[in-house]
Amino acid sequence: MNEIYNKLMQTTLFNGIALDEIEKKLSARKYKIKKYKKGETVAFRGDEIDGLYINIKGEVNPEMMKHSGETRKIGNLDEGEIIASAFIFGKKFEFPVDLIVEKDCEIFYISKEELMELMIDDKKILKNFLDEISNKAQFLSTKVWNAFNNKSINEKLINYILKNEKNGEFLFKPSLKDVANLFGVARPSLSRVIGEFVDEGILERTGRSKYRVLDMDMLEEKREF
Repeated sequence: MNEIYNKLMQTTLFNGIALDEIEKKLSARKYKIKKYKKGETVAFRGDEIDGLYINIKGEVNPEMMKHSGETRKIGNLDEGEIIASAFIFGKKFEFPVDLIVEKDCEIFYISKEELMELMIDDKKILKNFLDEISNKAQFLSTKVWNAFNNKSINEKLINYILKNEKNGEFLFKPSLKDVANLFGVARPSLSRVIGEFVDEGILERTGRSKYRVLDMDMLEEKREF
């Protein structure tokens, strides 16, 4: 049990709270440790979120299914991360993605009612939870703003790729700097958007100014967005 408390002490929810205090507070509350094997599903998109979930061991992958039936990995939830914290309360408390176990994991679960009692009992836990959802909201806001600013670059880049790709491969010619000038943007701005496409698994760099399209469907989806 001490191992669980030690792991929880490293999470944002219990940040700044001593080990013995965590043990004392949780001994008065009902909670569960849910265990999952690699490949199992923790939750499906649309399932009700009836409490707080923290991954305390292993790795969980958030995934979304595209219209084609293929799944897209959104990222990964490492040890210590709260799962879908911004969706626990509100009008629509549902999991926004499928959660698939990548490495055998253990998840700390506590119901909404017990969580609220914890937060009422300790203002530090309340502040930690508010900081958690606020930080995620701010991160999302920044991401949306960047997407808005990059939209025109995205459109120009996608049109360039679709016009110049042959068998999924294309070249920025005569150079990336020249293509940036053609788009009317700074080269670092274009490089940043290309890097995002690579990180998202849409493109793969194969050489100097050479790339391969890995996911044409996702490229088209970005164009529609």
